[in-house]
Parts: sequence; structure tokens; C-alpha cells
Amino acid sequence: MSLSKLDVAKNYSKALYEALENENSIDKGKADLDAIKIVFDNDPELAAALNGVSLDTQQKETLLNPLIDGATSEYVRNLINMLFDYGRISDLVAVIDEFDKLYNQKNGIVKAEAVTAVPLDEDEKSKLAQSLGKRINAKKVELSTKINPDIIGGVILKSSDVVYDGSIRTKIEQVKRLLLK
Repeated sequence: MSLSKLDVAKNYSKALYEALENENSIDKGKADLDAIKIVFDNDPELAAALNGVSLDTQQKETLLNPLIDGATSEYVRNLINMLFDYGRISDLVAVIDEFDKLYNQKNGIVKAEAVTAVPLDEDEKSKLAQSLGKRINAKKVELSTKINPDIIGGVILKSSDVVYDGSIRTKIEQVKRLLLK
């Protein structure tokens, strides 16, 4: 029975996290993984080349070497080499994503999105993140924002398992439903 890409990513990320934790070097490993993720995000052709069949093993190794050499954590370097050797380099970004989830979970960090009709300034973003953090008992909220004029006003907050809809549009729809009863 073969494992799904998600299962593989979870297994590798958990093993990496535990190894880094034992060495008290989680932050160093996370910084390496974040840098690698940025490389893949900025160069989608790199992932395609590593996953494709047009390059031979030696050419793929040449592409990977800067990533391996740039990593300060021995465990991250070993992870990349292991994924490559086992033909699972296509799972690297998924492993990084799963590592981030595990890191965030262990450190009380929640990623959330605020949808507003108008842009928020930094002070408003900070207050919104603090307020959400208190409501969901998170040590830290990493808040991204999205503008959607259709909500008219207010804010919709979305995290992985919670949605708070305080938009004017939703309030209007609720009043409309009450009036039509």
C-alpha cells in the first residue's frame, strides 16, 4: 500500500520536527524551510524541472545543490537529500507546509484572513489579530488581509476552523430574512 502525498509529507515533517526539537534547533530549521519555500514560490519552473522527466538525475542534483548548500541545518540538508534519493523531491513543498502546520500548532500560532471592504492600516490589523487571538486562545495570530467591497463594511475573519462574519452585507441579509418571515 502506498502512502498519499499528504501522509508522506506528514511523516517526514514530523520526523524532521522531532529531530530539530531534540537538537534545540527548530527555529534554525524553520528558517531554512521558509527560505526554500520562497525559492519554490518565486520559481515554479524549479519544481516542474525537479518533478519532470526532461532532466537526468545529475542535472536535477545540480539544481538542488544551491538549496542544500544554503541550508544551515544539517537535518534540512539531509531531508532534501533523502527526498531526492527516494524519488520524493516532488513532496518537498508539501513537507514544508506540513512542518509549518506542526510548528504553528506547537507554538500556538494561528493563521487567519480578514476580509474587509476597505484596506486596514497596520494598527487596525494588529488590534484585530490581538482580538482574534484572545477569542481563540492563540499566542499569536498571523493575519493576512483581503479586500472585498461586496461586504459593504465590517469584517469577516477566517481561520482554519472558525469564521466570524461581522460584515454589513450579512447583517442586511439577516434583517431581510426576518422581514420576509
